[in-house]
Amino acid sequence: MAAEKQVAAGGGGSSSGGSGGGRGAGGEENKENERPSAGSKANKEFGDSLSLEILQIIKESQQQHGLRHGDFQRYRGYCSRRQRRLRKTLNFKMGNRHKFTGKKVTEDLLTDNRYLLLVLMDAERAWSYAMQLKQEANTEPRKRFHLLSRLRKAVKHAEELERLCESNRVDAKTKLEAQAYTAYLSGMLRFEHQEWKAAIEAFNKCKTIYEKLASAFTEEQAVLYNQRVEEISPNIRYCAYNIGDQSAINELMQMRLRSGGTEGLLAEKLEALITQTRAKQAATMSEVEWRGRTVPVKIDKVRIFLLGLADNEAAIAQVKNV
Repeated sequence: MAAEKQVAAGGGGSSSGGSGGGRGAGGEENKENERPSAGSKANKEFGDSLSLEILQIIKESQQQHGLRHGDFQRYRGYCSRRQRRLRKTLNFKMGNRHKFTGKKVTEDLLTDNRYLLLVLMDAERAWSYAMQLKQEANTEPRKRFHLLSRLRKAVKHAEELERLCESNRVDAKTKLEAQAYTAYLSGMLRFEHQEWKAAIEAFNKCKTIYEKLASAFTEEQAVLYNQRVEEISPNIRYCAYNIGDQSAINELMQMRLRSGGTEGLLAEKLEALITQTRAKQAATMSEVEWRGRTVPVKIDKVRIFLLGLADNEAAIAQVKNV
């Protein structure tokens, strides 16, 4: 009997330890599913309106879940898991294991900013899948069609988020962030379609909104908005060049030099553009002056190299003068 009591006591101790560990793991998951904070003190002026720090949430999520290393597949998996947890927490399930029942977030549900977060994660998941396909399309060109489909899906979700944020229940700052987010994704879609005029209009709208938001808050809060403006500036200049602004190529090269290389949507296109521009210039280059002597240049590769060297020297000189 004594032995049985000892076994029972031991079993009870181990089970309580296990449940404690479970509570610890569950606590971390629930912490993420708590209402996203309204953010800064500046948001208190909006009273009880719903607020969502859209840019801050996506930037933090991207950096912590794969995008620091360009792993879009990992980030897409994170978005799917977070969506699933949010639906469970909000009791907003899409049917059961036997039957799917589609549900949409409506204005009537806007009593909790996590419903806005749910739509945001929809857009981020579609966008990250598009960027994953973009990486794979370098070796499998057929995936480009799927890429464009996913980008359109991301824009559709962003437009839905913007529409929900037009509600009187949502504060002004969140409205502006939703508009900028939609403009950013729309610009990316138009960029991929090579619709340069529509793309530059979308990127300029996005840039204008973030610049206004940056000027409305403290320097610490403005850092994130200014970073986004810097990210999209090369895209704007690239679109301008394709529309007909020949001076844009020089600005793009300076941006690339200052940043140590361009990343993301623009990288490959910019390198191809610079190579193409130098090839055109090389066709008209017949000689160079070296140590007071005029030397004919007949080899195309040498011409392109010399033009690249001259461009880099000029760009370095301009950066030093800034």
